Amino acid sequence: MDSRLLWLALAAFVGGTEGGLVAGLLPSISQEMGVSIGQAGLLVLAHALAYAIGTPMVAVLLGGVGRRRILAGAEAGLAVCALLLALAPAFELMIGLRAALAVCAGTFTGTAMATAAMLAPRGQRGRAIQIITMGQSLAVLMGVPLGAWLATQFSWRINYAAIAGMAAAASLALYIKLPRGMPGDTQSMRDRIRVLGNPGVLPALGATLIFMGGGAAVMIYIAAVMTGAGISHNFLPLVLLANGVGAVGSSMSAGRIADRLGSRRTIILAGGVVVAALLSLAALPYLPEASRLPVLMITFGIQGYIGWGYWIAGSSQMAQLAPSSVPVAISLNMAAMNIGMAMAAAIGGLVVDTWDGNILAIAGVPVVGLAMLIWMTAVPAGDATDTESAREAAEDAAVKVGATPPAPMPGPQHKP
Repeated sequence: MDSRLLWLALAAFVGGTEGGLVAGLLPSISQEMGVSIGQAGLLVLAHALAYAIGTPMVAVLLGGVGRRRILAGAEAGLAVCALLLALAPAFELMIGLRAALAVCAGTFTGTAMATAAMLAPRGQRGRAIQIITMGQSLAVLMGVPLGAWLATQFSWRINYAAIAGMAAAASLALYIKLPRGMPGDTQSMRDRIRVLGNPGVLPALGATLIFMGGGAAVMIYIAAVMTGAGISHNFLPLVLLANGVGAVGSSMSAGRIADRLGSRRTIILAGGVVVAALLSLAALPYLPEASRLPVLMITFGIQGYIGWGYWIAGSSQMAQLAPSSVPVAISLNMAAMNIGMAMAAAIGGLVVDTWDGNILAIAGVPVVGLAMLIWMTAVPAGDATDTESAREAAEDAAVKVGATPPAPMPGPQHKP
């Protein structure tokens, strides 16, 4: 294995840990900063909007800069933002810092995927890209629960200090280890926007935005859901661990399901499972007390699996809808997911401050149902077959433009 890919994976692990950990830190941040849980959710809102809007703008501005400098610089920026977050004296400053951190993380992720494809020999690019995505999924499995435990036992600031140290080490290693001369992304903003004209792309993006808006709020405000069900926040690391187990399992198997059933059908099936999971969360306060934590952990494990699986199937579907502009289509899909996350953070924050976390699950059911209706009626099914040639074409496109390619689809050609 190319050791340079391991450094890319480490940097992806750092960003994935920070991105997934914030839900576990909101109670501690809320208490220390003197804000409500809903107000603390502004940290998620700022991060999601900055990731969705700021990342493509920065990609255009840095089009003439080599990838080695972009990767090392983005990770160094993440380290600085994390260190300042660890020292931040005011909540308002934290919002701005986490928005800046999101742009750094998004810039790194998009460039790292394409760089992994460039470093790998032809025919092994799917494996190389999967190393990066495994770094992200392992962050959900290991980094997030550990960080939540540290926050409950000590302080949320320890997490950001640790993230700063790991990001700084990864930045230095990337600058030293990666080769010079790898060109950056040269596509203009007009080139990126042109993809929206492809049949089915706009409805698919809208459905993804709505899906995230309805399903992500319970993930962001899991602490409020636990409070409403009478479950102690001391069990939050266990709940996040269950979510991580689901995410890792999905990263190794959901691609096969998408290939076998077809991407759109997999997405619709995922939506049905999310509706069932939301109904389970809504029922938590009415279950026997001894069964509430096990049900919550199982449900959150399923949520982790479905969340990662939705991204994989959605990436495949976008590749089918825009076969000549795969990386741009995938980037737009990620932007839609993040805008939906921002909506979930904003509206969910108002809900938990006004009522309680139980309402989030109930309100999410019709919203997710609407997203699935759009998928069923307005998005063409496309071709369910994911061939080796299609993968190679997507990876080659990623190498040329430096944007995030579709997540590798495990299967006969690319076994995890």
